[in-house]
Amino acid sequence: MLLDNFDAFKGRWPSRSVTPQSLKKMADRQLTGNPTTDNQIRLARELLRRPGLIQALDRNGHTGAVDGRLTKGDIGSFIFSSNPLKLKDDKEIVQDVLNHFYGLADGFWKRDIKLSRFKELASETLTGNPYTDHLIQLSREIMARPELKGLMDNVFMSQRDGRISRAELMNLLR
Repeated sequence: MLLDNFDAFKGRWPSRSVTPQSLKKMADRQLTGNPTTDNQIRLARELLRRPGLIQALDRNGHTGAVDGRLTKGDIGSFIFSSNPLKLKDDKEIVQDVLNHFYGLADGFWKRDIKLSRFKELASETLTGNPYTDHLIQLSREIMARPELKGLMDNVFMSQRDGRISRAELMNLLR
């Protein structure tokens, strides 16, 4: 409904996006008796009651960043994504990676996760095995959020090494 009535929720010109302020402005309106307008007001009120949903709708489809502006592309990316992890925020994704660290880590000692592992898993098809499928969906969500992926790579140093350690993940959770 938000996407279908996008123009009714946009902020002032020259804005091409829906903002929390424009949603609040719509939600603060009195019901009019006009079914179309009243549905838009109710939708704005419901969206404001769900900040996690607004954040998920706001996530840029190319960078994964949340910028406080919902574009048609952002909303469309969310609607057409079948990944059940799309509603999780960045901290929840980092915690999920930490929880599955040993399933994602490479090598005998399992000291770190190679970033290439996410790309490899994201390209696989779902298997029907819940654990493996969760790792695939987690990897797909990380690949859809390049800014988060970059944050996980070498939090402590300026150089990126293509590896993620447990310490780096724990530092992001602080």
